[in-house]
Amino acid sequence: MRTLSYILLSSLILLQPVMSLAQQTGDKKNVVTGNILDFRGISVSTDILGYAYTLLEDYMSGEIAIEANLGNKYYPVFEMGYGTCDFTDETFGISYKSGAPYYRIGLNYNFNNKIGEAPRNSYIYALGRFAFTRAKYDVCTPPIHDPVWGGEVSLDLTDVNGYYSWAEFGVGVNVKIWKNLRMGWSIRYKARLNQVTGNNSRMWYVPGFGNSRHTTFGGTYSIIYNIPFK
Repeated sequence: MRTLSYILLSSLILLQPVMSLAQQTGDKKNVVTGNILDFRGISVSTDILGYAYTLLEDYMSGEIAIEANLGNKYYPVFEMGYGTCDFTDETFGISYKSGAPYYRIGLNYNFNNKIGEAPRNSYIYALGRFAFTRAKYDVCTPPIHDPVWGGEVSLDLTDVNGYYSWAEFGVGVNVKIWKNLRMGWSIRYKARLNQVTGNNSRMWYVPGFGNSRHTTFGGTYSIIYNIPFK
């Protein structure tokens, strides 16, 4: 049920920039002099989709991003955020708690603009990221009967150190709303690169990644402000 609700919520949120993009297909191409290394400005943004996870899941994240504009074609990006989780399994009584910052660095590639061409009101881009987090987590289980030696054993671990790194690939849309204010969304495929956890447990929730697994999907819906450079 949560998965269905997430899909419906994401679909409603993603429709607005797509409709705006369709309205901008007639944008004029205004060519200006420049090359690939021309610095055209910086943008700052925040992802609001991470806060919506609290309606559907037992974790939440908030993040900001800083993006440079090179020739209106290439956009180096640095993203950082903080993710938290406080989950208790109602069936087995296992509880998990974690909270830590995460970081991503990568590049956006503008499909619509050419080098030296003035920025369009809307464009589609491809993205690539390297991401990682170092997190401490707590795991607690109720008493479990030992079928071999008898008796009961419980697990109560606190401040277990964990490290997780992954790669992200995807596509996104960036749309001008008003003057230097823009919004956009992205869909991302995430693949685990490396994981280091405690001897008796592993990270169940990874800040910035989601539930710990080899691969997963994610997305962002961002409010963006461009700081122009002349």
